[in-house]
Amino acid sequence: MRYEFRFAIATLLSGLSFAVLALIIPLLSYEMKLSLTENSFLLGIFSLAIILFSPLWGTLSDRWRQRKPFLVIGTLVFALASLLQFFTSNFIELLVLRFIQGAAFATNSMLTALFSDYFGARASRSFGFFSAANALGFGIGSLGAGIVAEGLGVHAAFILSAGMALLGALVIQVGLPESPPSERPAVKDPLPSGLSYLYATVFVRQSAAMALWSIFPIYLTNFVSNKALIGAVNSSNMLVQPIFMVLMGRLAERFNKLWLVLWGIIGSIVTFAVYAIASNVWLIVLGQIMIAISWSAMSIGLNLYLIERVSEGARGRAFGYLQASFTTAAAMGPFLGGPLSDAFGVHKMILIVGGLMALSLPFLWRLRVLEPKSRAFAKAPTTQKPLDNSAIAGDVHSAPDEIL
Repeated sequence: MRYEFRFAIATLLSGLSFAVLALIIPLLSYEMKLSLTENSFLLGIFSLAIILFSPLWGTLSDRWRQRKPFLVIGTLVFALASLLQFFTSNFIELLVLRFIQGAAFATNSMLTALFSDYFGARASRSFGFFSAANALGFGIGSLGAGIVAEGLGVHAAFILSAGMALLGALVIQVGLPESPPSERPAVKDPLPSGLSYLYATVFVRQSAAMALWSIFPIYLTNFVSNKALIGAVNSSNMLVQPIFMVLMGRLAERFNKLWLVLWGIIGSIVTFAVYAIASNVWLIVLGQIMIAISWSAMSIGLNLYLIERVSEGARGRAFGYLQASFTTAAAMGPFLGGPLSDAFGVHKMILIVGGLMALSLPFLWRLRVLEPKSRAFAKAPTTQKPLDNSAIAGDVHSAPDEIL
């Protein structure tokens, strides 16, 4: 089995198990008659744990030059926490389990780090395929969660999440390679200058986006009432993303990666205007397709920028900080969207946070100014042993010619 396919299966299962919870937690809050504030805590505590643990796991994995142990243990703990949530409807117990689950999911950034470690300079050729698989997992997970919740009840979806996570742990342990050997001592490599501006760009854009995504399943009840249909509409974004992920992977070979990020942000702002004026479910679906294009551009641009600019000995930290930036935004977003919705209504809230996304652009511009310094890091010589070129070449060229 070729390694591109194995990595794709692993990230698909990761996206699937996560997406189930992204849909189910708001619907469970709605079913339990929790307030939007309590729903925000259930979402925020998960994100808080990722914020706290992503940099730690990334630093340790760089120091020990190991990714797989973190991935396997984290995925198993994530599965266990999902399973335990099946047995509880107590708010405090759910909070505790969500925190544990977030700490476990914080290891997920190691999957991208392992991918870039293994393929090295060739990683960009296959990254569109890798990201497309993750997006497909998100789409299938959201759709499956809606169907399971409608047919068997909301709690039954936790079993689906746990099962997919367990399968993912098996694929990682049995199917993925270890990090390639290195002759370099296990010391920290420096991060390229200016990455804080990249993380700030991510934080601002995602905080505004999460203001809507945190209540999106609830918002969809204004257009459809069936949970399976809610899952279908919610998943339409992710189900079409694989097409655009592969396309953006091809475009990334021709354009500066930061231009893809810029297009993604501008496209997101326009899309949120479409969400705000939506009067029927078909306009929501249109918005879902538009956000799929925008997010594909931004995701491919961000990840390939890090793969190209960051040396192997710093990738765990770089991707850990990236995940922490996303999840810090995921923690902040619900507390932005809830009060704004209460004060102005959901439609005006969407317009406001769409406008707030523009505040990410100055950080992106500053990073573009500093980019020549980042390139200097990428060109630093290394003594890493070469990989088995025959195996890698066969894997890379078998992938498509070129990831909520």
